[in-house]
Amino acid sequence: MNFDVLILPDLFKDISPDREKQIKTALKKLKEPYPGRGEGEKKEVKGSDDVVYRLRIGDYRAFYRIEKKESKVYVFDILTAEQAYKKYGRL
Repeated sequence: MNFDVLILPDLFKDISPDREKQIKTALKKLKEPYPGRGEGEKKEVKGSDDVVYRLRIGDYRAFYRIEKKESKVYVFDILTAEQAYKKYGRL
């Protein structure tokens, strides 16, 4: 089952155009968003009230939620690894 990947456009405001292209290419791997399926290093984030996942993209991390009924993936945060550790702790 393929999912539609939806990304907030503001997430790229502080990212260089070259990195933005690399990240967008990697986010296509979220058409199969569950860890252990498809491509990409995906992991469920533990300790959250909601079920949240992260995709490792080099030194960046994309955080997303899966809406299975809608077949949609919502990317809500893209941070450097350092920013992600400060905001969410070690994942």
